[in-house]
Amino acid sequence: MSTIRSQKVCDFELDAQSSVQGASVKKRSIAIKLFVLLLLSLGVAIVYRVRGVYDARAHRAACYSANLEKENSLQPSTATINTELQEIQLDQDMIDRLDGTDDDTAIQRRNRMIDGVKLKLTKVNQDRAEGQRRAEQIQAVLSSCLAEVK
Repeated sequence: MSTIRSQKVCDFELDAQSSVQGASVKKRSIAIKLFVLLLLSLGVAIVYRVRGVYDARAHRAACYSANLEKENSLQPSTATINTELQEIQLDQDMIDRLDGTDDDTAIQRRNRMIDGVKLKLTKVNQDRAEGQRRAEQIQAVLSSCLAEVK
């Protein structure tokens, strides 16, 4: 009887050990699944962040590229203004040479040249104001475009 009893106790202990081991295995299995899920979530978050950074860089590059073209379009107007200023300087030199004469024809020519210089200066000032306005507009568009990235 004692052998049967010791057999039952032994069987009970083995059942208890296997159930503890089974619970331990289940806990490890759940822990592994949670760890894998955490790694996958981390991987997705990293990919999402990298994609966001890439998209932001591409958007910034597109903003700079588009506005660079617009800024480059302002350069011909600057060259035109510089050419007009050189012409004004040449006219001013001619006016200075005609300044001391008493000849009516020379005086009339000088007055016409002064009127022409005034018109050219008005045009240069208008061109500069327009160029400044366009440059500010381009800068505002660039700032707006870059603000979209943040």
